[in-house]
Amino acid sequence: MTRHEKSKTSVNKRKLLLNVLPYLLDSGSSKTSKLRSFKAFPYGVLSLASYVKIQAGENVDIQVLDCNFNDSRNILETIKDKLHNFKPDVVGLSMMFDNSYQHLQKITTAIKEYNQDAVVILGGSAATSSYIAIMNEQENIDAICFHEGEIPLLRMISNNDMLWYLENDSSWITKKSLAKKRTPQKTLVNNLNDVINIDYNFVKITDYSMKESFSPFADRIEHKKQFFLVTSRGCPFNCAFCMHSSDPDKSIRYAGVDEIIKHVRFLVSTYEMNVLTIYDDQILLNKKRAKQLFRELAQFNLRIECPNGLSVAFMDDELIKLMKDAGMDTVCLAIESGSPYILNEIIHKPLKIEMVKPVVQLLRKYDFWIHGYFVSGMPGENDKHRDETVKFIKEIELDWSGFSLATPSRGSELFKICIRNGYIKKNMAIDELDVNKYIINTPEYTPEYVTKLKFHRNYTM
Repeated sequence: MTRHEKSKTSVNKRKLLLNVLPYLLDSGSSKTSKLRSFKAFPYGVLSLASYVKIQAGENVDIQVLDCNFNDSRNILETIKDKLHNFKPDVVGLSMMFDNSYQHLQKITTAIKEYNQDAVVILGGSAATSSYIAIMNEQENIDAICFHEGEIPLLRMISNNDMLWYLENDSSWITKKSLAKKRTPQKTLVNNLNDVINIDYNFVKITDYSMKESFSPFADRIEHKKQFFLVTSRGCPFNCAFCMHSSDPDKSIRYAGVDEIIKHVRFLVSTYEMNVLTIYDDQILLNKKRAKQLFRELAQFNLRIECPNGLSVAFMDDELIKLMKDAGMDTVCLAIESGSPYILNEIIHKPLKIEMVKPVVQLLRKYDFWIHGYFVSGMPGENDKHRDETVKFIKEIELDWSGFSLATPSRGSELFKICIRNGYIKKNMAIDELDVNKYIINTPEYTPEYVTKLKFHRNYTM
C-alpha cells in the first residue's frame, strides 16, 4: 500500500475551526470607507462550512469564529478561548481584504503556541492575490488555498495525512511548492447547486446587522430580515480595476433557478426573510435565466437589491418589468465612465455608451430609482474625460451618481499597469494598500488633485 493509499483510509474525525479575520474599520474612519462597516454575514466562510458539512457528514465537526465581533485588544483572548474549548486540529483563516493582514502574524502565532501540530491554512481573495509574499513572510501558515476553497478543503480534511495532501495538491500553495516553482491551479465547484444552501446555524443570526445599499426606498420595510445570495460565480469581462481582470479564466457558472427558489423559500419560512441581497457579479448575463429567476422571486413579496451593479447591456423591457414585479425598486448601474475612450480603451468595459440612455428611460417607465456607479482616476484619464462623464450624467438624468477612486487592487490589470509605470511603489506591503486612499501618482495628476476633484464632483454636481 502506497503512502497516498494509506492516507485515504480510516480518516479520524476532524475538528475544523473557520476563522474570519478582522476587516472592519474603527468607527472614526468607517464613514468614508469603501468597505462596509457593518457586520455582514461571512458568506464565503458559511459556504465553506455548509459544503464540507454536507459532504463529510459525521467525519467533521465545524465551528465558525468571526473576529469582527471583538475589539482589537480582545481578539487574541477570544481565539485562545475558542482553541481551548473546541480544540481544533485544523484552523482555516479567511482573508478577504488586505487590511486583515496586520492581524495574521499574532493570530497564527497564538494558534501554534496552543497546538504546534494544528494545521493552519489561509484562504480568501486577498490571500490568493498575495500568496507568494504571505508564504514568504508568515512562518506559521502551512498552506494557502488558491481561489475557491470548498473542494480543496473537503479533500484535505478527508485525507488522513493532511500535510502530505497539502504538499501534493495543486490547489494548495506551500513553502515547498513555491520552492519547486509549482504553479497553483483552481479547483472549482462546477455545479453551484451544491453551494446555494447556506447553513446559518454556524453563526448567531441576531449578531449580524445588515445594511441595504443606498436608496430612498431602503427604509420602506420596518423590521428588516436581510440575507445574501450568490447565484453565480465568475465573470467573462476584463474591467481593468477588477481584482480578477488578470485571471485568464473568464468562465461563469450558475446555480439552477429551482434550487435558488427552494433556498429562498427556506429563508422566508425559517427566518422570515423580507430583504434579499443578490451579490452576483453578472446576474443578468444569461438573460433567459435572469428572467426566469425574477419571475419566480415575485411570489415572495421581498425587497430585492443587487448592489454590485447591473449592466445595461442585458436589460430589455420584459426583464425590467420582471425585476420590478419581483421587488426591486432601485437599480445600480455599473457604467464606470461617461467617456467612450476611458470606458473602452482604458477600463476595457464592453459597454457602448449610447446603450445607457434608452435603458434609463425604460427604468423610468417602471418607476425605478436609478443610481449610477462611476470610477475616476484611471491612468490615462484627464479633465476632458471627467467633464465628458459629468455632461453624460446630466444628459441621461440619473437620480444619483456615486464616484469611486480607482484602486490598484492586487490581481487587477490596473495594479500591473501602476507597477510597470511606477505609479505606485513596487515594494508595497500587503496591508499598505488602503482602499480608502487614492495612491496612483501619474506624471499628469497627483493623488491630491484627483482626490479633491472626486469629492467636489460627488457632492456639488
